[in-house]
Amino acid sequence: MTAFEQTPEPRVAATDTIVQPLSPEAQVSRSEPTELPELPRNINGITNAAAAAHSQTGPGATDDPFKLSSDYAYTPRKIKVITIGAGFSGLIMAHKFQHRFPEMRDIVEHTIFEALHDVGGTWLMNNYPGVQCDVPAHIYAFPFDPNPNWSRFYASGAEILAYIKATVKKWDLGRDIQLNTRVVGAEWNDETGQWRVTVEHQGRRRDEYCHVLISSQGVLVHENWPSIPGLRDGTFKGHVTHSARWDHGYDYSHKRIAVIGNGSSGIQIVPQMARLPGTDVQNFIRGPAWVYYRAPPSKHLGRDLDDDPNPAYTEDEKKRFRDPEQHLAHRKGIVSRSNKSFYVFVKGDNNREGMRLAAAQMAEKLNHDPVLCSKLIPKWELGCRRITPGPGYLESFLRPNCHLTDSAITHVSERAVHTADGRAYECDVVVCATGFDVSHRPRYPIVGRNKATDLATEWADDPRSYLSVAVPEYPNYFLMMGPNCLGGHGSLVESLNWTGDYFVKWIRKMATEDIKYVHPKRHVAEAFLRTGDEVHKTLVWTGSCSSWYKRGKVDGRVTALFGGSAHLFQRILSELRPEDFEIEYNTANPFRFMGNGFTAFEMDEKSDLSWYVEKAETLKVEA
Repeated sequence: MTAFEQTPEPRVAATDTIVQPLSPEAQVSRSEPTELPELPRNINGITNAAAAAHSQTGPGATDDPFKLSSDYAYTPRKIKVITIGAGFSGLIMAHKFQHRFPEMRDIVEHTIFEALHDVGGTWLMNNYPGVQCDVPAHIYAFPFDPNPNWSRFYASGAEILAYIKATVKKWDLGRDIQLNTRVVGAEWNDETGQWRVTVEHQGRRRDEYCHVLISSQGVLVHENWPSIPGLRDGTFKGHVTHSARWDHGYDYSHKRIAVIGNGSSGIQIVPQMARLPGTDVQNFIRGPAWVYYRAPPSKHLGRDLDDDPNPAYTEDEKKRFRDPEQHLAHRKGIVSRSNKSFYVFVKGDNNREGMRLAAAQMAEKLNHDPVLCSKLIPKWELGCRRITPGPGYLESFLRPNCHLTDSAITHVSERAVHTADGRAYECDVVVCATGFDVSHRPRYPIVGRNKATDLATEWADDPRSYLSVAVPEYPNYFLMMGPNCLGGHGSLVESLNWTGDYFVKWIRKMATEDIKYVHPKRHVAEAFLRTGDEVHKTLVWTGSCSSWYKRGKVDGRVTALFGGSAHLFQRILSELRPEDFEIEYNTANPFRFMGNGFTAFEMDEKSDLSWYVEKAETLKVEA
């Protein structure tokens, strides 16, 4: 058993020392001094007889939490942290604990449990033909080590995964990762102030313990199979695959291929299948989608005559980006233009103009074919569902071997997909580009302070969080990409970076202020949701489409996206709001962190004890 499997560790830190009395040279003379004598400073402990007489050390140190401690003020205790998932989110946390915040190295004992065989998360799972990110590559990267060598404006999934692995190796981020280890349950213990986390490795289960549990699992990992009679019950005699479970051992050429779905993955898969020799491709869609370049790559790259939807970076550009300052300027330019384009998501004239431009761009790519335009160009607000650039998707339907239907699928027979209009489409392959389970519900029980229920049950119909990062009654449980996170615009990775900084602030506060646990107040979390819902009424995400932002409903509340801009999300997370939280301390004394009344800083001979003295300001007189 580890220390975390037993009762909470004693409050005495490893740096505790027994306080010694003053040396004769340092004792105050009985005569009236002209100035106070200087006390000797010792980083190993203060020399104060009175403190020694009243201090407590050892296992019974907190029997009376108001008796003086021999610890220095703000002496941190060790915090055991478990992070679930080794995609971008989990790896960002690893970097923060190992590198970004050096003081956390002595505070945090970190373990990352990854269910898969390697790092990468979404980009390890999704390796279908044509997979690429629809966010510009230079702003879809680890903020601490952006990649100057991207080959194209939009990076392929393989290139992103290679970059992730190279970054992990460079920074030793795999140090605390346990692969092939799946979390299958978590339960909070109020008495010990710890989570019991049950994990499974090679078919065997064991319990691990931690003070803080971080969910970094993301939402684009667990594939969503369509509920179509005959598809997976053995009726269909052809080949069935999913975009997130792609079978690379199968030869798709010279096949009749049915692709179900026109989300991001379907839009990328269709042109790849249509280009294979001898294929005939049928795309089954439930409705249209906006396939549009809001800001063409040429605008970001300053290439007025380049109409390539995904241009390659030149060697000269890569060389220029290896200069951190020039690379920063390029990245900032993309982010600035992306943030400015957020205003197209506000309902009203800007969005209507955006719809007009997008519809014109799509019609041009469809050669103004009236049937294709009617089926593929939405009538609902631009951005109501996620906008995707989709290079080559629309143009595929101008090929003689690529077809489209928006009639609903009723069932699958031995060799065909049948639709509501009575037609049967014979095929050899069915590709399910039907996305993921994006409900935010945990796929295993997470039991908080209220033992009567778990988070999966609470979130069955409506996932609700505080700022997307925490949940009432689930102490010391933090989420990356929780409900109502910043996932609808800008760079998701940047928002994960801000969120990770927020977690570190809480962990540091807990460690240095003797806090047992924190969780958001329920009425505050409800106020956040109600406020966000009001903001969403002004945004197109509450528009007239059905989207996963609203859990597949037309009139549902937006559960996936933050109600506001990226700048607002960053501003809110830039500081803790302790007033929003229930805070439980390890003892009845919330000021026990004051220790012996001194800080370690002032006992260090190298410290500047007058650092807070200010220089006189100059009064600025307005003309």
